[in-house]
This record gives sequence, C-alpha cells and structure tokens, in this order.
Amino acid sequence: MKIKAIAHRGYPVKHPENTISSYQAALNLGFTHVELDVQLSKDGVPVLMHDSTIDRTTNGRGMVKGYTLKELQEFIVGDRERIPTLEEALLFAKNRMAVSIEIKQKGDLYSGIEEAVFHVIKNTGMLEQVYVNSFDHYTIANMRKLSDELELGIIQHGATPAVIPFMKEINATYLSLRVEYLTKEYAEVCKEAGITIVVWPVDKEWQFDKAVKYSNVLCTTNELEYFKSLYINCKQNP
Repeated sequence: MKIKAIAHRGYPVKHPENTISSYQAALNLGFTHVELDVQLSKDGVPVLMHDSTIDRTTNGRGMVKGYTLKELQEFIVGDRERIPTLEEALLFAKNRMAVSIEIKQKGDLYSGIEEAVFHVIKNTGMLEQVYVNSFDHYTIANMRKLSDELELGIIQHGATPAVIPFMKEINATYLSLRVEYLTKEYAEVCKEAGITIVVWPVDKEWQFDKAVKYSNVLCTTNELEYFKSLYINCKQNP
C-alpha cells in the first residue's frame, strides 16, 4: 500500500537525515512524498542540510556556505555517508516519489539560491514532481518569477488567514504549519482557496487523528513505521 504522506528528511529516526539511505528507507516503506532541506555551498551548488552549519550532522564544523562542494563531501554524515547534492536526491526520487524542497534561506544568507535550485529542478526533469517551499516568503516570491509552472508553498508556524491573499497572488498551493494549529475552520478556508495544508510533526496518534479528518491535509512524519501502521489501520477501518 502506498502511504500518502511526507517522509520528513527521509527516515531520520533510523537513518541520518537528508541522506540517500534515509530516502531509500522512506521509499521502501511506500511513502509517496519525501521532504528535504537545501543550503548552498561556497561555489553555489545546492546541497542537502537542515542547519546552516554542518556541526550537528557531520564530523566537521563550520558554515555550509564556507565550503565548496568538494570540501563538503569530504565530511561524513552518520557512519559512512556524504552530504548529497540536490541533483543526486532528485535523480533518486525521479519517477518514484514526489519531493518537498525546503529552501533554508534567511534574509540574504544565500545570494542566488533560487536560481540554483530551479536550475537543478529543470535539468533533472523534476518540474512536475516537486514543490518548493520556505519560511522565507520572499524566496518563494522569487521562485515564482523564475517559473509559472513550478508548484510553490509557504511555511509558517501558526494558522493565519492573512497569508492566503499573498499565496493567491503568487499562485502558491501548499501551506505548511504545525499540527497544533490545525482547525476545522482553517482547513475549510484553505480548501476553498485551493490550498493543500501540510502539517508537522505527525508522530503521535493524537496528531494523526487530528490531521486525518481533512481531505486537503498532508501529514509530515519522522516516525515512518508507526505512521504507516496508523495509516493502514485507518484505511482498513474507516
């Protein structure tokens, strides 16, 4: 059975986050979507890393943008993996999974990251299999300037209707927020606007029960096997 949900950074509970092995685990479990985080190397290559530094997830230290791609790939993630490029991740997912690309922009941390990310999406032929989102809404507005076809999303912590007119203006159709803020009223407002809500984290039963009520809500989970068990039970016993 396919599990219609987003595997957050792959399967981070059992594998190093934002690595090919983590995405392979999500694919093996039948997840339809995978989420990944993009930063920019010193020489302008989009690479996968949640933090702006490599300290937490590798055996190195320092800012991602302080190293070239070649230098970044000398560091080890987990026991033996290296930092993947966005290109490698998209080619892995091609014709297998949809991909949620989060651009980790903060102000002007990365000049040209939008163009670099779009270039990779286009060159890998993944335009119809991805959507790009960010907490930095200027970044998403810039992505729209690059393409009328690319699916876009906005990330925010809470649930505010104030963002919906902006989303309509740039034709963004995914809205991510923490599951605690999901309400029936907000789900209905977003559905009327043609927006898919993406909630996180959905790692516990009460979070699953809260989100599964709505047809326009997509769950993001770290606990893939547990989520899968809840999902299958829900489908078998509606």
